[in-house]
Amino acid sequence: MNESTQDQNAENSPTAARTEPMTYGYCSWHRGYSAGIRAIEVVEQGSGPGGVQSACGNCCEKYDLVPYADRP
Repeated sequence: MNESTQDQNAENSPTAARTEPMTYGYCSWHRGYSAGIRAIEVVEQGSGPGGVQSACGNCCEKYDLVPYADRP
């Protein structure tokens, strides 16, 4: 029986590096579309539509933004 000698969970494998799916969308900070968008601010309204301010990874680092899901 042949067994694989490759490590299935190597650090440089695509599945090991990322645990959540890549999200594409509009970055409200640099005003353009990008990959890796995270929700930063959620605006809820009683009547009518609310809103979401999202940012890409570069803008999160540049402006010290904390994603909504990572807040206590």
